[in-house]
Amino acid sequence: MKKTAVILLSLLLLSGCSQNKRYEYYKEIKLAGMNPISTAVGENGIWVSDSKNNEIVLINEKGKISKRYKDFKRPMHISLFEGKVFVPEYLSDSIKVISNGKVLPLNLSIKPDAPGGIDVNDSLIAIADFYNHRIIFKTKSKTFTFGKKGHNAGELFYPTDVKIVKDKIVVADAYNNRVQIFSVKGKFIKAIGERDKIKVATGIDADENKIIVTDSGNNRVIIYDWNGNKIEELTKNLNYPIDATIDGNKLFICNFHVGSIAVYKR
Repeated sequence: MKKTAVILLSLLLLSGCSQNKRYEYYKEIKLAGMNPISTAVGENGIWVSDSKNNEIVLINEKGKISKRYKDFKRPMHISLFEGKVFVPEYLSDSIKVISNGKVLPLNLSIKPDAPGGIDVNDSLIAIADFYNHRIIFKTKSKTFTFGKKGHNAGELFYPTDVKIVKDKIVVADAYNNRVQIFSVKGKFIKAIGERDKIKVATGIDADENKIIVTDSGNNRVIIYDWNGNKIEELTKNLNYPIDATIDGNKLFICNFHVGSIAVYKR
């Protein structure tokens, strides 16, 4: 009995250490001639949204391109789900889907005005509707919006990215310089980062333990817990970071101005 208790305690301590381990800079993936605005990591590699060349490319961790899809109209923050790449087109006010080598339109009953980001999770789709200062949210049964232009709790000012985590929606409230958390019914829950002097919260990613925000104007990435406590800040080799993607123990950060991806590891 005593031996079992010792083993269980050791496992709990190891689990806690793993969760509290800090990110360290690992390497740079150079993307010559690109301005990467977003990434999505899958089994076959890293999908990159390149707003400079209006392309979506698939690369490996050495930056070698294996697939290229051209002629997008300013692709923004992308999402990957079940092998499909969902691409918000800022200039066409639409969403495109890369599926089985083809680029197809996503049908929506509510049209965005310059969509900045999208997240797809099972039957749920969330879109950051930039110029309408709102989120478009699609479920199996209905499509609705929440948020309006403003600076108070629950109001948005040019949202650029969005993430669905279980029953919550996390929004990069870019020009309010913060992140906001809503329920999947669109009810405001919490604002994060307002005390940290963020200069444009451009991109986000999140999992059950943390929320990651790219603070582009300050050349840093801030990591929060779900209560809004700042638990880590990354600055090494970052140059206008505009998006971050969690993949296991790695973190991929788009350096927009210098055309590279900074990879951190924990």
